[in-house]
Amino acid sequence: MAKTKTLIFILISAIFLFLFSYKNLEVPKGLTSDETAFGYNAVLLSRTGRDQNNRLFPVFVLSLAGRDWRQPVTQYYLAALFKVFGSSVFLLRFSSALIAVLSATLLFILSKNLFTVILFYTVPLIMIQSHLGLDNIMTIPFTLLWLLCLKNKKFFWAGISLGIAFYTYKGMRAVVPIWAIISIYYIFTTTKDWRYLRQFIFGGLPFALAIPILEKIYPGAVFDRQGFHFTNIYDFFYPYISTFDLGFLFIKGDDLLFHSTHFHGMYLLSTLPLFLIAIYKNIQKKDAFRNFLIIAFFSAPLLMGFVNSSHRASRIMCMIPIFCLLIGYIYDQIKLKYFIFILMFLNYFDFYHYYMTEYPKFTQNIFGDLTVYKDMKQFKKETDKYMLKPYIDKRIVDDFSTNIYFKQITIMDENQTPPKGSILLSPRENIPELKKLDVKLSHYYVHVN
Repeated sequence: MAKTKTLIFILISAIFLFLFSYKNLEVPKGLTSDETAFGYNAVLLSRTGRDQNNRLFPVFVLSLAGRDWRQPVTQYYLAALFKVFGSSVFLLRFSSALIAVLSATLLFILSKNLFTVILFYTVPLIMIQSHLGLDNIMTIPFTLLWLLCLKNKKFFWAGISLGIAFYTYKGMRAVVPIWAIISIYYIFTTTKDWRYLRQFIFGGLPFALAIPILEKIYPGAVFDRQGFHFTNIYDFFYPYISTFDLGFLFIKGDDLLFHSTHFHGMYLLSTLPLFLIAIYKNIQKKDAFRNFLIIAFFSAPLLMGFVNSSHRASRIMCMIPIFCLLIGYIYDQIKLKYFIFILMFLNYFDFYHYYMTEYPKFTQNIFGDLTVYKDMKQFKKETDKYMLKPYIDKRIVDDFSTNIYFKQITIMDENQTPPKGSILLSPRENIPELKKLDVKLSHYYVHVN
């Protein structure tokens, strides 16, 4: 029975890995600025160990003209992938699909329940994030490792998992302190043994002690330069209460179109009755771990009021595996479970069809497109074909696309002419001293000297 269940899990995961990676360069059509920052620095780190600021293996990478810090877990995960498999836009996005499948694997190990896995895979936000090369999704595997270690009384590793989770994504700065407190309470009340409590604290303490050191070296990287604010009690609790707005969770989703269709919620609408039943039945069960999951779910966004974050589903992705676990525990007790399963299938099909067909069209104005990457790829082919030294007009330089295809390339002013033995990518169609190649590109032209 266990082998059969494992084989079914592998089959389901293979199907969803395909769905997550299918058309990941077309949906959405372009890259966000955060994706390009992650990708650009991953290329540099994979080649030289230095980031765009020439820092050697920094914990945090300052990007976007000094406006934002790249968080280390995703940044070095991408650098490792690029080092092993080579850099590409596809791999940048496929990296998130791999994290989704890894998370589902941890969820399966924790729950031993196939429906829990299916529920996780069909969360709309998981599909959306699996098509983006961002760090939001990285919170999920470390949340699951934390829960898995707690359940199996590996408290030292639970502390380490939660400590790493703190550095996966900025949104976790507001979640991890609360989860650390309830973990201490759970460990002490279930074991009555101070030794286990010390194991958890020793596991997580180094990550907390590193904060002032890291803030001194990388100002604003751990805690945003804006810091934590408290204006009044109403502003503080609004983000917390708004997190559990059912319209937001099950219909509208994230306020930003980067992370939502605005027609499909963070979770499928068809799972709403399951969620409400799950809360009731899991409380009735009076199981210590299930009660802990409920507390973890409802306490996670408690400090979001300090950072004024409301209706941002992408910032609370760490809650998704807990949502799935709570429903998975009670699914077999539902009388109409097969009917609800059919509704879920239809609901997910509606989301998937909309996401693949309509979503790319009306979000192209915010995502742009990947034509510059396609042009750069073709330019690389022409460079290799003619074995000439590559030059590029500075008006079309894109750090990520340029560094994907070229380890060395010379950037030129728009009115300069490259020397003999060179090949140039330029927005100018006709350059008197150069020969234009008959190469079809979306926006640019290839010339040789």
